Amino acid sequence: MATGSEAGKPAEVVLEWPKQDKKRMLHAVYRVGDLDRTIKCYTECFGMKLLRKRDVPEEKYTNAFLGFGPEDSNFALELTYNYGVDKYDIGAGFGHFAIAHEDVYKLAETIKSSSCCKITREPGPVKGGSTVIAFAPDPDGYMFELIQRGPTPEPLCQVMLRVGELDRSIMFYEKGPWDEASEEEGCASVQVHYCHDGLC
Repeated sequence: MATGSEAGKPAEVVLEWPKQDKKRMLHAVYRVGDLDRTIKCYTECFGMKLLRKRDVPEEKYTNAFLGFGPEDSNFALELTYNYGVDKYDIGAGFGHFAIAHEDVYKLAETIKSSSCCKITREPGPVKGGSTVIAFAPDPDGYMFELIQRGPTPEPLCQVMLRVGELDRSIMFYEKGPWDEASEEEGCASVQVHYCHDGLC
């Protein structure tokens, strides 16, 4: 599995990496209650692009793929709307996605001025550190962490999951079917957090 950070690497190097058939995370799939509302939030508030959309009426669902660049070189979010289902219990396993941005304060103002999203943690340094972050849930409650970083070709940079068995989860992500992938280069990361008694 590819891990690491693109910080300090030229954009051309990072964007060439997936074209060389190296293993990488392609997309995350999840369900939303109102596809158009979520697309509006991701494009107007977070700055993503609608990459493609497909309706499958015979199976009663519609997909939309969003991200910050083409799917052949960027991580994407695949939203699924099931006809007639307007709400989901997202559970406690999903933590958040993270978006890297050069100015989190400015991005937070854009989000606050919109009608489709809100800020639940104001921009500021992390506790005990200097990295500026903020948090914004989407209309369905999926959380997005906004992280202040320099320019990057892959702004959608983290997926945080909560797990019940940390060692087993680490083994899965390190030694899954992709275990021959390079660990030296990469764009996105997965954070796995162990929770005890509901605390993470």
